[in-house]
Parts: sequence; structure tokens; C-alpha cells
Amino acid sequence: MEVLEDRQLMATFTVTNLGDSGTGSLRQAIIAANAQPGPDTIDFGVAGVIRVGRTSLPSITDSVAINGGSAPTFAGAPVVTVDFHGTKGFNFANGADGSSLSSLSLVSAGNAGVTLNASHITVQGNYIGLRADGSSVAGNRGDGIQINASSHDNLIGRTDPVSSISYYNASAVSMQPVSGWQGLRGTSVSGQYLLAGTSSANGLLYVGPITGVGGASFSVNYPGATSTSVYGPDDLGNGVVRLVGSYKTGDDMVNGFLYEGTTAGLSTAANYRTIDYPGAKFNYVHSTMGGLAVGNADGPEGNLPIGTGHAFMYDVVHNTFLPDIVYPGSTSTTAYGIWYNGGTSYTIVGGYTTLAPGGGVGHGYIVDYDSATGQYTNWTSLDYPNGVAGKDYETHFEGISSVEKGVYTLAADSIQRGASNTIQGSLVTIRRNTDGSFGPNSWVDLNFPGVNGWTSNDAVMGNQAVGIVIGDTGEFSYQATVNTEFQLSNVISGNCGNGIGIYGSNDNRIAMNNIGTNAAGTLARANAKNGILVTNGAARNLIGGQATNGNDPTAGVFSRPPQGNLISGNRGNGVLINKGATQNTLSGNFVGTTASGNLALGNGQDGVAIDGANGNQLIGCTFQQDPFVFYNVLSGNRGNGLRINNSNDTTVQANFLGVGANNASVVANGGDGLLISGSSRNTQVGGVIPLGNVISGNNRNGIEVRDKASGFVSFNTFAGLYAFGAAAPNRQDGILITSTGGNNVIRTSIVSGNLGNGIEIGGNATGVQVTETAAGTNTAIAVALPNGGSGIKISGRAHGNAIGGFQPSIVPQVTVSSNRRYGIEIVGSAYDNTIFHTYVGTNYNGTAALGNDLGGILLGAGTKSTTIGGSSSLLQNKILNSGGNGVTIQSSKGNLVQGNQIAGSQGWGLYAQGVCTATVVNGNVIQTNALGNVNLTNSKGVSYNS
Repeated sequence: MEVLEDRQLMATFTVTNLGDSGTGSLRQAIIAANAQPGPDTIDFGVAGVIRVGRTSLPSITDSVAINGGSAPTFAGAPVVTVDFHGTKGFNFANGADGSSLSSLSLVSAGNAGVTLNASHITVQGNYIGLRADGSSVAGNRGDGIQINASSHDNLIGRTDPVSSISYYNASAVSMQPVSGWQGLRGTSVSGQYLLAGTSSANGLLYVGPITGVGGASFSVNYPGATSTSVYGPDDLGNGVVRLVGSYKTGDDMVNGFLYEGTTAGLSTAANYRTIDYPGAKFNYVHSTMGGLAVGNADGPEGNLPIGTGHAFMYDVVHNTFLPDIVYPGSTSTTAYGIWYNGGTSYTIVGGYTTLAPGGGVGHGYIVDYDSATGQYTNWTSLDYPNGVAGKDYETHFEGISSVEKGVYTLAADSIQRGASNTIQGSLVTIRRNTDGSFGPNSWVDLNFPGVNGWTSNDAVMGNQAVGIVIGDTGEFSYQATVNTEFQLSNVISGNCGNGIGIYGSNDNRIAMNNIGTNAAGTLARANAKNGILVTNGAARNLIGGQATNGNDPTAGVFSRPPQGNLISGNRGNGVLINKGATQNTLSGNFVGTTASGNLALGNGQDGVAIDGANGNQLIGCTFQQDPFVFYNVLSGNRGNGLRINNSNDTTVQANFLGVGANNASVVANGGDGLLISGSSRNTQVGGVIPLGNVISGNNRNGIEVRDKASGFVSFNTFAGLYAFGAAAPNRQDGILITSTGGNNVIRTSIVSGNLGNGIEIGGNATGVQVTETAAGTNTAIAVALPNGGSGIKISGRAHGNAIGGFQPSIVPQVTVSSNRRYGIEIVGSAYDNTIFHTYVGTNYNGTAALGNDLGGILLGAGTKSTTIGGSSSLLQNKILNSGGNGVTIQSSKGNLVQGNQIAGSQGWGLYAQGVCTATVVNGNVIQTNALGNVNLTNSKGVSYNS
């Protein structure tokens, strides 16, 4: 709002001609801004091409906003081009902290188009390396943007995904006047809401669209009351609503109330109850959900006529008050919003004050409550962040909602202390961290257009808000929708170096840019090297962002994560992280595709390469959210989707590698989906639901782990199929491990639909375990989704590997079924491998036939010392319904086949041939096989005991 702006006079220097120098030139404006202490602005009163002469423009040495968007005819894309003509590009030097550069086309510099040596610089809305048509290449000879080690905390692009706010005057609501909205909830009908408030002396409930057009309005009056206000609605289903609020009966007491029934029963007195805090004179029930309601009461202690305030919690089911809500260390607390998370979990918002040093100012809070234990956790205090530095703001939360798992939106009102007309309503979004605590938050201010005054936000439901506007023309109620989507900022393409180079610089944000494409994101305009280079120890840089715009691919809702970048069409890698760069994060980016995320526009090498850089991560959701809501899509690249080489402690969670953003189209990487090589240690690929990845559709393997890589974990990976869907084959194996590093694990993954084997453990691989994983079935482990080879193949001299395990999982055991060759195939010179607690040829619980075409398990010639089963019943394998033999032993020595069930084979239950010295078969249940149960006729050296 106007009243929150700090009225400092800044000098504005206007570029009035396209000349290289002299009065009205860009050069002269920079000189003048450098000479004028403090922040200044350079505007443009002219559009066209500024051609720099033989001398470079001066470095920028003071804070300045260079605003190409001020030029005539500007309509969102640059209309002013700065052609550096081989001289140096813009240089933000020491002293230029806090500057911004926006809405210009920057081309043909002899070095980088933009160099940052100062900090807190914003570069936004520019075409860097492209002319103003957004397509024609005129590259800068260095990087598009070069960020040096002396520079930090810069924003390249934009972070605000809000595209617009749609405001609606409440005049369309059928009951008038709408004196004030105080509550908002969704209903079971999409696009329909419950809005609650007052209409003169009556309570008001509106059911309908947020616009107020159509729908139905209902008068709510507590029986016998002279006035009623409704603060909080809730939809209980089957036409039943619950309403809470307050009423008066003519005296000076304010009573709280709760209504529960249909809208047809609003005049039925039995549907109402009074909720008065013991001894209190003023009672306000603000919000209800689940089995609880929250509110505030004054009294009975001291300070008459208004006593000490209480933030109360009321148990609706048992009609009783629970202990007060008290922010730790506060002198007063309010409770205005409650959200039911399911089970016994609730989240509550309100405000508090404290008289501690630095206190005395109101703060908003959010906290979790467990109704089973009565315990509060994750107390979090929040304050309005958008005000003028040095000013005090009271902040209070009026309501809460959570329409997206793990993400809450809050209604906030903030007031500048000691000033008039300074209320600022905001919609606040806050996301949970993986540990359940509350993490990053963003604030969107609400200001009803055309009104000189203030706008409150009194309730929220997702991206919908309601409140009151008080302006110079009077007071009225409003509704609003906050719209979000991807909005292109910079296009950084066609440069002779990298699109963006981060050289030892920390804490930068790169968001909402096209890097390596035209402005439309449909054609390659390659940077000659990488799209983004992060190097020389650069740390804590965020490429993309974690807003979702409602994206939920596994629910069939596809919306591009609005803070991500499109990084495609570059000649090198999309992103290269090397030389000790650490703690960098990628989220929400499309790397190697067009802007749709569903067609290839590949980078010439890998989508993302991490080489000699520890502790970096690609994150597509948090543990608290639905899967893939801000995924990276690394598809369509000529090399691998992701390559990790000689890099430790990398985390890869909830991304797509090799398929389109729509979870329905193959957009193959030319190499592997994910390649882990060198001495890389501790690569975490996936995690508990919802952190798994889709690594499918690639021209080689889904995942390849080679060389001496160790500590690799594939957890909840879809390899060869879409997420919870049909086949999207990797053209070779789903997962190939040849690494000798050891301690590599495949767990709780679905590895199906691949043209090669599901899983292959080859080379000299050792220390690999496959546990609670399915190979050859759909996600439910109930229907065939075959691999073209075997479900699991152990080849080469692979040794010391285990198929089977007992890790708790939604997948009960390893299941290897429906594959075109064998369930498990051990060939070459593989030795000392073990198979246990595994189902071969059946569904997840052994009740349906899903046989492998050539047989259950093959021990090929030259292999030795394989153990199948064991003496304990826990180790038993079920080898069922095989298209050939259940178990085939071909000139393989020193094996143990013990304690298994082998049945239903189209061939023999167990068949051996050739020299099988020191092979023991005992304690198995071998029955009902088509050709017979055991055939050792053509073998030597097998000891058999049924």
C-alpha cells in the first residue's frame, strides 16, 4: 500500500536518445547516477537500439535501477537493445549493491553481457544474447551473466509466481448488505465455497462461487438474539454445515455459538448451542474444523470491564473447553484459525504479544496441536516482511487453510504502529519442512484496485481470500482470487560462454528464466557452453523454486512449477556443478525439453552434470507433500539426464528423468537417465513415499552405477514405467550396477517395462542388495508389465550380492514376475550370490500366476556358489508358474537350493545338467510341475534330498 512506502527522493535520469554519449545518452545517465549518492533510477524515454562506441560503458558503482520497462511502447518484452559492439557488457562493481537491471536486450558484448561483482542485484525481464524479437542471436562473447565470488544474494529472474489477483465486490451476493466477511471454507463441490459474515444485524452464510455471482445466501440468527455474526463455516458433508460465531441478546455481553445442521435447519433452535468461556463477558468463536473450535474470550480476571484475554479451544464432541492456547513467553494470545490435518493433528493460527525486550509488538504464529496428547509442537512466529526497514508492524493471522498437502495458506493483517490507515492484508503461503516444522513462507499483499485506503484479509481458502476494504469512498466487502503461473523473466541464450556462470558466489536465486532457447521456449538458441555453470566452491544457490501452482502429476493435474527455469538447447550441459560447489539445489526446472515439458529440446551433453562437487541436490517435493509437485524434468538431452561423477552426498528426489512432464510421453535422454560414476559415495535416489523418482524412457539404462561408486540407494524408483502407470521403457536395463564400490541398494522400487533386463548386476560388482522390489509387474504388483530380458540378471564376475531382504515397506518382498526371459538369471562367472525371501512368477501375495517366460531361476554355466533359500522359513523363495523350469542349473558348481517352494512350472520343477559339483538340493517343496518335479539325469555332482 502507499502508506507502507518510505518516501525518499531518488534521482531519475532519463535516456532520451539512442546515442553512445552526450546529454540524454545511456552513458551519461550511468555517469550521473554514479555521481549521485544513494539509490537512483535510469528510465528510458526512447525505444530502439543503443549502439555502444569504441569505449565500454562505465562500470556501475552506486545503487541504481536501470528500467527498460519505462520505454515507450513497452508491453512486457524489451524494446530497448544495448548493442555493446564488442566492448564490455554491464558491470555492477563495488558500491552497486541493491541495483536492478530490467527489460533490456543486451547483445554483442566482448565479455559477459552482465557481470556482477556487487551483491543483492536483481536481473529481471532481459533478453541476454538475443535481440528484442526474442529469437535472433547476437551473443555476448563470454557468459550471458557472470556472477563472481565477491557477489552474493542476487536474483536472476523473479520469484513471485503471482500473475494477477482477481478482485470481486460483494455487491453480487444476493443478500445485502454484506457488512463484512469473516470466514471462508471449501465444499465438496469444486469451485463452490462457504462464505460467512454479517449482514447488518444478521449473520450471513453464502454458498457459491467466490465471485459472489449465483449461489445462495442464508440469514443466520441465533434464537432470541438481537444480532448475530458468523465467523467460521465448515462443510461436514451430506449437506451439513457447522458455523461458529457470536451473538448478542440486548445486554452488553457477547456470547459465542455453534450451529450444526443443514441450511434448511437454520431456523431450528435445537441446532444451536452457546459456547461461553467460564466467567467471560465477551466470547468470540472464530473457527472450527474436525472436532474442535477455537476463539477468544475476555475475563474474568481484572481490568474490568474487559478482563484478561483467553485464546480458548473447545471440544465440539464433548461440549467442553480444553486448556488455553498460550504462545510460550507471551503476555496475550489469540486464536483465529484452525485446520484439521487428519487423525489427531490440527494446525492453529493467531497472534501474540510479549513484554520481553524487543517485544510489545504483535506477532503472528502458527502451531501444531495433537488432540490425543494435548501437546503443541512447531511453534513458529512470523512477521510482515514487506514493510519499510526500521518500522514496527503488528502482524496477526486471521485464518488458515491447506488445500495442498504440506502447504498452508494464511490470512494475515499487518498494521504499522503509530500511523493511520496502515492495515495491510496479505495471503501467506508456508510450506512444511521434511521434519514437519514450518519452513519458507511468502507473502502476497492484497490491495483492492482503485481505492485509496486499506484492504484486510479476514479468511482464506487455498488461493481465495475475503475481507473488508475501507477507503475514501466508504467501506465494503470483497472476495479475491490470487492467480499463479510461470511468468517468463530473462531469456539468456546464444552466448559464446555459459548462459549463467556462478564462480564461487553464494546464496543466489535463479528462477523463471529461459536459458538456451528462444523466448517462446520452443526453439534452441544455444549458449555455446552450459546453460548454467556452478563452480569454484559456489554454495547455497537455488536454481528454480518450490512453488507448485497446484501441480500434482500422480493425480492427473499438470501445471508447470512456476518458479522453475527452462534450461534447454545448450551445446554443453544444461547445468554443470563442479569444482567443489556445494549445497546447491535444483527444483522445478525443465532441462532438455520445450516449455511444455513434453517435447525434446535437448542440451548437447547431460541435462545436469555434477562432477567433483559434494552435497548438492535435485528436489521435486518434500516428505510432507504429494509426489513430484515441483519436479525437475530432465529429459530429451543428448547425453544422460543426470550424471554424478566423483561427487558425494547427492540427493535426487521426486524428479522425472526420460519422460515428459505429463507423465504420459517418453522424452528420451540419449544416454542413461541417471549415471553415477567414479568414486561417488552416498547418492540417495528417492526415499520414502512421496520422494521416489521416475527414471524411464531413456535410450540406454534408467540408472547405471559403475566404477567404484558406493552407498547408492534407489528407493521408490519407477524404472521403465510412468509413475503408477503404463510402460515407458528404458531401451536397455532399468537399473545396471557394475560398480565394485559396494554397499549399493535397490529397495521398494518398481523396475518393469524395460526392453532389456529389469535389474542387471554385472561386471565385478559386489555388495549390491535388491530388497522389497518388483521387476516385471505394475505398481500394484498384480498385473504383468514385463521386462524384455530377465527380471534380475547377475552377470560377469559379480559376487557377494543379495536378492532379498527384510526392510519394512509397502512392497512385502522382492517379486520377480512376468518377464520375457527368466525371473532371475545368473550367468557368466558370477559367484557367491544369494537369493532369499523372493517371489518368482507370482503377484505380491502369491495368489495369482505371473510366470516368467523361460523359467524361474537360471544358474548358468561357469557360475558357482549361489544360495537359493536357506534353512530358515524366513529365507524361503516361492518359485511358481514358470514358463519353463522352476530352477535350472547348467554346469554350475557349489550351489545350495534349500527350503523353497517350487511349483506350477510348465517344465520341470528343478532341472540340472552338466557338471554341478558340490551342489546341494534339499528341504524344498517341489510339486505339481508339468514335466515332473526334479530331473538330475543329465547332471553330475548334485546332492538331492527332498
